[in-house]
Amino acid sequence: MKALYSLFWSICRMSRGPEELPRSFVLLLVVLLLDASMGVGLQLSDKPDALDVALGMTALAVLMDALVLGGLSLFKNAQDRYVQSLSAIYGTDFLVSLFSLPLAVAGIYLAKAPWLPVIVFAQMLLVGWSLGIRAFIYHRSLRVGVLLANMLSLTLFLLTVFIAVKLFPELVPAAAAN
Repeated sequence: MKALYSLFWSICRMSRGPEELPRSFVLLLVVLLLDASMGVGLQLSDKPDALDVALGMTALAVLMDALVLGGLSLFKNAQDRYVQSLSAIYGTDFLVSLFSLPLAVAGIYLAKAPWLPVIVFAQMLLVGWSLGIRAFIYHRSLRVGVLLANMLSLTLFLLTVFIAVKLFPELVPAAAAN
């Protein structure tokens, strides 16, 4: 287990690629369950009464990753790396979520404190790092340029947010809707 954690951490640091992960459906399932559990847990920490939204958002994110990577793998004729790449996406997302856990808790308990801008800035840095990790995974697994991989990562993120807002309009505060 420590070797897998170390490998996922190396992918997060962009020093090793997703191709070094074992091609295992069991690993993919375990990492998917860990990532989905963390995603639901983080969303429920903010709004404990919104289980349907937490499950829906997590399912949307997981499905978007799987479908888009699957489609791109078919298009680029890189199906042999699909399981490894998806495992890398879910595994690194789980690690980044672990880093965001203290920030989420601090955001809940320090929402009125002057520390809120610092917490929001740190969360934005984590989102940027996560997008960079995904771009690195796309770059290595789909054999595309770094710029295209970054654009793919950002586009998928924005598409997921767009669909989430359309499916769950209660996520948008009333002030932002006007």
